[in-house]
Parts: sequence; C-alpha cells; structure tokens
Amino acid sequence: MRKVLKKIVFSIPGGPEALAATRARKRRRKVNALRRRCYAADVANDIRYLNWHREGADYWKLSSELIFQHHKLEKGLCLPPEARAWFGRTAALETFRLMEEWKTHGFDRSAPVYQSALGILAAYRARLEGIADDNPERLELIARITAYLEDTAPEPAYATPLPARPAPEGVLPMLQELALARRSTRNFTDRKVDPAMVAEAARIGALAPSACNRQPWKVHLYDDPARIRAMLELQNGNSGFGHTVPLLAVICADQGSFFDSSERFEPVLDGGLFLMSFLYGLQAQGLASCCLNWAVPPERDAEGHARGDIPPEHKILTFLAVGHPAPGAVVPLSGRRPLEDTLHWHSETASVTSPAAAAAQ
Repeated sequence: MRKVLKKIVFSIPGGPEALAATRARKRRRKVNALRRRCYAADVANDIRYLNWHREGADYWKLSSELIFQHHKLEKGLCLPPEARAWFGRTAALETFRLMEEWKTHGFDRSAPVYQSALGILAAYRARLEGIADDNPERLELIARITAYLEDTAPEPAYATPLPARPAPEGVLPMLQELALARRSTRNFTDRKVDPAMVAEAARIGALAPSACNRQPWKVHLYDDPARIRAMLELQNGNSGFGHTVPLLAVICADQGSFFDSSERFEPVLDGGLFLMSFLYGLQAQGLASCCLNWAVPPERDAEGHARGDIPPEHKILTFLAVGHPAPGAVVPLSGRRPLEDTLHWHSETASVTSPAAAAAQ
C-alpha cells in the first residue's frame, strides 16, 4: 500500500517536493521533542546531583568538599614568591569544619583525603610562622593547625608542595610513539584481561588534572559475556565486533563532586582528561581499546544505569572496549586535520592560517 501511495505522489506535479517537505517537518518535530526531553533531563539531573547537600555520613560529597577547600591552600602555597604571604583564612576555617565533620562520622583518618589535608595544613602553618606580625587571627590559625597535627600526624608521603619536576630528557619521542600506536581496535581475542593491568592504567589515569583536584572519575567494569552483551545492546557503535569484547569499561563521573550547575561541564571535562591517560596506560601495557560513544536519549541512559548497576549520580561518559588485539588485527589510519585547523594564535609574533581560511581570503 505504501508503495502504491508513493507512486501516486511522485506522479503528481510537485508531489516529490511536498513529500520531502512533510518528511522534513516530521524529522524536525522528532528532533525538537528529543531536545526537550534531553534538556529537561539535564536540568533535573543538575538539580538533584550537582550539590554538596548531605544528610548523615556521605563520604563522597564530604571528601569532595574537603579537597575543594584544602586544595585552595595548597594552590596558594605554590604561587610566586612575591604573592601575598598571608592568605587562605576562610579556606582554612572551612577545612577545619569539614575535618570535624569527618571525625564526627568516624571516617578513617589515615585515608588519603584526610592525610592530604594534614600535609597541606602542616605546610600552611610553616608559611604562617614565617610571617612577622602579631595578628591574632594568624596566631589562632597556627594554634588550631598545631592541635590537628598533634592529634593525627600527617604521613611523610603527603608532604606538600613539591619542587616542579620537568619531564625526563628524551621522553617526547616515547610519547609520540605511544600516541601513534593508540588506535581504536575492533577485533579482540577471547583472552581475559588481567585486572592488575587495568588497575595500573587507572593509577596513571588518576594523575590527570581535575577541577580543584576532586578526581570525580568512576570506572565500572564488566567481564561477563552476557552482561557485556546486555550493555552493548544499548550502544549503536559496536556492530560487527561487540561479541569479541572481553572487557567493557564504562567511564563515569560522580556528579556529587561538584557544588552546583555552574560546574555542569566539569564532569565531562575531568572524565575526558582521565580517559585519555587511562587509554595510554592500557596501550603501554599491550592492551587495545575502542571508545564507544554514549550518545543516547534520557530513557536509554537510565536503562544503561539499570543494566550496569551504576548509581544515577555516576554520569555515564562513554563505553570503552578493552582487550588483547586479535592476531592480524588492523586499525584505521584515522587521518588527522592539519595543525592549522587546531591552533588559533592571538599573537603578533605567531600566526597559523588554515587552508579553508586561506581559500576564503
């Protein structure tokens, strides 16, 4: 019946154009409906998860806020020598408040977040003690920091700040080789991936920078074939090779790391920084990987969280196939744009013009 109607429409003058216009309107309505659902889901998500409100013991949000505050002091200690010596009183008071909350909930005082706070406070006290004045606020801070350090001494591993360390000589060619070797692989053996190799790659990934050092990244891992198959059913970029994936990693960011919607882009940015270092860590150990785009409507995103037992506050950023490349596996060249398309100098001493811009001149 559809074929008959289509034949009739195409026989009428202007019929094909009218049909094309009708289809275009239907596509626009569909896209606009999806856009509204996505926007509404994003707003609801931001309101619900991008905050530090907590009732009772909430390790993740408390640790994120504590890092946010004590890292202010740490950054101040790394400013140029001519910067003001007396700084950070508000951040120090907030650090004290959060450390008291930490102790109230009985969280481990040997945990890295708490130990980092102690190490930073020790360095901050040394800075305050080097100031020659009788400011009562400064003296009060020194006394409070001393009390904290006497209660729980910081471990030497958390001493800060550190001397700036340049990269070892000759490391650039090694990085270039690693970057050239890393290509998306879509053909894996059924050999299991050693968890220790994943952990090592994650240690490297965790050295990535993040907003105020809050490290929001989370990685959910699946090595059961049935579980992987169920997850990959929701993703449309694994056709033809998804059945060969021995390990599926779902890269996420915990939205409870951020204080409000002004930081709405940080989960994706910080997670992306972690992901790139994680990929290099996998590649450096002989593992292959393929990022699988998680571009889905809100309903499918919710299904992904449900199937993967992923908490709703863990924002899914991408799926990642990980494994050992099959013998004879090939990868795409993935040709790159010219550098001129990337670098846009705002300088009188250096300029780069892209081919497209040059053609337009």
